[in-house]
Amino acid sequence: MKDGDARMCVRLASGISLRGPEENGAPMVLVCPEGNVQLNSVAAAILGLCDGSRDRAQVLAEVLNRTSNRAKSADVVEFLAAAVARGWIQEG
Repeated sequence: MKDGDARMCVRLASGISLRGPEENGAPMVLVCPEGNVQLNSVAAAILGLCDGSRDRAQVLAEVLNRTSNRAKSADVVEFLAAAVARGWIQEG
């Protein structure tokens, strides 16, 4: 992650939303034009924090805090980069 990337707030891209969890315990789903993507709990936590009020470093810190450091820092950073590449989140 570059220094400049850490200071830019992240948010879900236009046309992307989160759905769930359902009452029956169904997992959280990322709804996007290409189709729905079932999320594990860490991915859901990461994307749920991408609301435009946090930068990557703040999302990382919050995910690590929420998961009691079960999530690995490198995995969260990698997921954020992949989410940007897939057009799920935007920075700025």
